Amino acid sequence: GLGDVYKRQGQRTFNFGLKTTKDNAEQVEKIISTHAAFMRENHSLDDSKIQVIHYYVSKSEEFKNLADPSEGTTGNMLYTINEVYVHPEGIGQHMEAAMAWDGIQDFMELLGTYGEVLVANGEVIETL
Repeated sequence: GLGDVYKRQGQRTFNFGLKTTKDNAEQVEKIISTHAAFMRENHSLDDSKIQVIHYYVSKSEEFKNLADPSEGTTGNMLYTINEVYVHPEGIGQHMEAAMAWDGIQDFMELLGTYGEVLVANGEVIETL
């Protein structure tokens, strides 16, 4: 039932942390945008497609000192790409769909070039 969707501990994730210079931000965001389109086409919050609890991408400038933002930024941009699957088999379903996606090579190159933290098949261990 729907209640089970919210029992999140043990659910599986992809969490990718990327870092790039501002000069590369436009190129990075273009590839992220194609990934978002792929996600929207193949995934949903209900069970009509590959079911996810969350899919979101965030970005921010990198601060020199997180505790004191007045020190300014490094000139880098940080991105996170986050996917949380309702059912563990969603990870495999996602990978199967991704292998048929024409943007997979560019996306994997993006992760290889700019990926700082790459969690694949992560396990949710804490949640609200």
